[in-house]
Amino acid sequence: MKLAYTISGPDTQAKYLAYRGELEDMLASLHEIGYQGVELFVRDPREIDLRKLGQLLELNHLELAALGTGPMVSEDQLRFTSLDGTIRNEAMTRAKAAIDLAARFGSQVNVGKLRGDIVQGDEAHTGRLRDRAIKELCDYAATKNVLITIEPQCRFAINNLKSTQEALAWLQEQQLPNLYLMLDVFHMNIEDKSIAASLIEAKNQTIHVHLADNHRGVPGTGALNFPEIIRVLKALGYDRYLSMEIEQTPSCYEAAAKAYTYIQKLIDDDGVIIEKVK
Repeated sequence: MKLAYTISGPDTQAKYLAYRGELEDMLASLHEIGYQGVELFVRDPREIDLRKLGQLLELNHLELAALGTGPMVSEDQLRFTSLDGTIRNEAMTRAKAAIDLAARFGSQVNVGKLRGDIVQGDEAHTGRLRDRAIKELCDYAATKNVLITIEPQCRFAINNLKSTQEALAWLQEQQLPNLYLMLDVFHMNIEDKSIAASLIEAKNQTIHVHLADNHRGVPGTGALNFPEIIRVLKALGYDRYLSMEIEQTPSCYEAAAKAYTYIQKLIDDDGVIIEKVK
């Protein structure tokens, strides 16, 4: 397993559960801590300086683990299920631009809130809008050899594909060969009966995992059983990225360092009891 950290792209303006600052400083700090990759949150990928990003990733020996599309929603209210065709078109344009960026770096693109809510009273129509958009996105991504992940998110974030089981059933219906799951243990703790059981059930469809404790803090500072989570992932042979998506307190650097130290110990130590983060 490899560890990544979420970072706010230079095209974003709001505060996210991600490292904030100048790109040079963020990547240098995360490399210093020991991370192997970063997950870049983008609002408009067309505004990203790809040459600079590539140079800084190479300089700091980091991979672009994934692209997160959340800022497209939170900053510009773009959604695939919007009843406004102009908004839907711009959402697709931005998502395809993210695919172009991901293709440059051998990354993947995650779709969370960008898929949009299913509108009450118009469920059939907005459900079709979502599904058609995801198919169009996956078809485009296939031409670029890019994988798309859907993130099940809890009821407080979105009103569809909330649990791992709901997302798995939907994936089976879609039958898209480059569409997978990105699981977030924070959301799983709210919607799933068992995080461990869901990880096992979704083992063949999961290619990225978000880590955060039950209060969105550093893993090991709350109530989630991370020793069990890591043991299960090890037993399943999961060898992809675990990405921290957490509150940036008391500072971005301190949160990143504490999260890395705690999770890396769990990965490295077999059968050892790891103390809670203090």
